Order: sequence, then C-alpha cells, then structure tokens
Amino acid sequence: MSAGKRALKVAGITVGVAAGLVGAGYAAQRAVRHGLSNRPDPDAGVLDEMLATFLASVSQRRLPSHDGGSIQVFDSGSQTPDPSGPEELCIVLSHGVTIDSRVWVKQFASLPSHASLQENGVRVVAFDTRGHGESVSGDTGHSIENLAWDVRTLLETLDLRNVILVGHSMGGVAAQAFAVQFPEIARTRVRGLVLLSSLAKMQVSATRRLRSLAERASDKLELGRIMANPDLGLMLTRLGFGRDPVASHVELIREMLATCPVETGREALRMLIGMDLTPDLSRIDLPTLVIGGTADLLTPPAESRRMARLIPGARLVLLERAGHTIMLERAVALDDLLLDFAREVGAYSGEQAPDAASV
Repeated sequence: MSAGKRALKVAGITVGVAAGLVGAGYAAQRAVRHGLSNRPDPDAGVLDEMLATFLASVSQRRLPSHDGGSIQVFDSGSQTPDPSGPEELCIVLSHGVTIDSRVWVKQFASLPSHASLQENGVRVVAFDTRGHGESVSGDTGHSIENLAWDVRTLLETLDLRNVILVGHSMGGVAAQAFAVQFPEIARTRVRGLVLLSSLAKMQVSATRRLRSLAERASDKLELGRIMANPDLGLMLTRLGFGRDPVASHVELIREMLATCPVETGREALRMLIGMDLTPDLSRIDLPTLVIGGTADLLTPPAESRRMARLIPGARLVLLERAGHTIMLERAVALDDLLLDFAREVGAYSGEQAPDAASV
C-alpha cells in the first residue's frame, strides 16, 4: 500500500472514530464519567490548590512578539544562585495546541524544590503559545516559523541561558523549529531539547487531497462548544490520556480545551496539518531527549521513534501505559527524567534520580 493510501486509510479511521464519539449517546458519555469517578484520584481537590498556588506565586509578565502580538510568561523566578557555583538551571516549558500553561502546574509545584537539587535550584519558565491562554497572536498569525520566533523572543528578552527546552506536542514542534531556524542562538542559550509527546510530521501531509479535506474539516471545528459539554467533553478529552487516567487531570484538560478561542483552535490545527519537519531534523545539533507514552493515541510511539531516529544522537524513552499528557499522568517520572537529562548535558550538578522509565 502506498504512503498516500495508507495515510487516507488512517485518516478515515480517525475521522470515523471521532465522529462516532461525537455522536455517542448519553449512556456512553455517562459511562466514561462513571468510570473516571470510580478510579482513585489522589489529586482530587489538591490540583485546584496547586493551580491557585501556581498563579499566585509565579511572576507573570507579557512580552511583545516580533509581529505585534504578546507572549504571556509564567516564571518561578531565580533561586538566588551562589555566584561562585555553577550556572543556574532554567527549564522552559512550551505546551501543546488548544491548551495553555496551566498544564504544567505539577512541574511548577515540584521542580523548583526537587529533592535532588543542590545549592542553585531550578528556575521554571512557561509561556502561553500565541493565541492560547493569555497570549495574543501577532499580525502574521499562526505558522511554524512564528512558533520558532516566539521561543527566540522568550529566550532573548529574558536573557535565559543554561536552558533545557521542553516542548509538549505543538510545543515540541516549536522547539524543533527553533533549533533548526536559529541554530546559533540555540547553541548559545540551550543545553538540550526535550520533545514530549510530540511529532515532526502530520500524516495528512502525505497527499494533497487528504490535506485539503483535513483543512476544510478544521475550518468547521468548534472545539470550545464541544468541550463545554461536561460529559461529551470529558469523553473526548479522555482520548488524550493513557491507561490510568484520573478525573481531576481529565477535567483540567477539558476546561482548557473549552476556553481555547475558536479561531486559535482552527488556525493552529490548520498550521499543523501540512507540517513536515523531517527533512530538517538532521540539522539539530543539540542533545535531545524524546519522551513518549506507549498508550498515546494523539502522537503515537511511532512519532517519537521517528524523531529519535532522525535527530542525531537523540535518546528515546517510552513510558508504559502513559498517554499524551505525561506532565500530569507521570509527573514524578517526568521530573526525574528532566533533571537527569539536565545533569547529563552539564546543565546542573544534582544527584541522579532512580531510573523511572523503560526505553
């Protein structure tokens, strides 16, 4: 079977599944909610407190983008490093499409005071991608090039160095594009890339016909309206999780999806439909860690394997049973992986954490 026919088949199955879920009856929607409510949820109530603490404790500022928009930044702030010690580690977090920086709430709660830290601590910085959350899209709208420019703007305006750049899903696309588009700046400021539940190519780009169909479908998408329905939204959001979802995590993602502006959802998804970064991945010369979940339906393990194969020297970690939202589903494992990687690339001198994942 040719690549185009294979892509059409995959897309047809995907569209059919999505249509079936949207049209699913009330009983099916309630069944998903019932299943989540019966599962132990250690973050029930706690996640709301973490979100309140996150928003109250971080420094927030708005940076002008290169094309007249603005970038909302959330910054844990400097840990007042010892000037005679090593340079402070900075972990920059870039979220996925149609969500916002709240998805990193667990990392803001845990990373700055992680048990393996020594004197210098960790500065954690996240930003809302253009058009998402509190950020405003600029005059030139949504494009892969603009994703790269916004990462550059953040790093240069805040003068961030010794950075581990973590990109989730579309945020991983931004990280790859930045490393390719601005290699000198990347080498100066970034110690390593972490591509989390991400991808380098959308299969629908395989044929012009399929791309056209997908673009027309995205133009009609009203994600917010769908996700505003608590039961239907929860059922669809559940697709982004792995084998062990908990209600508080699924609900947090549903709320973000429900509040994403309609135009942002349409334009950002349209941008990704035709994406193919694979010809440029061999040009990335930063240490790279690719992390995926074995149960991720949105960016399957094959996508993680492709990036790890094409980026020189990249290392791949797949977390068993995890889905697309590893920062919530496997927060402890992710923290350990990020800090171990930072230590491996010389960004900080903390103690190595126990191995938390299978490769």
